[in-house]
Amino acid sequence: MKNDDKKPLRTKRKKKRRSDTKVMTKEASLLKFMRESRHLSMRRVAPILGLSEATVNHSENGRRDLDEALIKRFLKVYGYTWDQFQLMLSGEVEVPEHTRSECIDIINRLEDSKLKTVKAFLNTF
Repeated sequence: MKNDDKKPLRTKRKKKRRSDTKVMTKEASLLKFMRESRHLSMRRVAPILGLSEATVNHSENGRRDLDEALIKRFLKVYGYTWDQFQLMLSGEVEVPEHTRSECIDIINRLEDSKLKTVKAFLNTF
């Protein structure tokens, strides 16, 4: 049988899933910060929440829609309240991670001579 006589193979289309699309939200970023601030890994948090590691990952990385009930489950495990979450989300309470990343950006732009001064200053803490 020649190749020309064969019927083309039909490929099955992949089902479209929410996790195929990444939509990074403030809520997702904040949940990730909160988990990291408590020095918790996704692997450790997942069984406590009764979720898979993939679900925790997708929740924090914008590949899953977050509802209030799910967010509250995360907050309970992380030791934060809904009010604290709302204040951080609205910007009324500054999230330390933003300050840290802003400082790192500034440090990355410094000349070597100024960097030595900053290092000496930071070593005083």
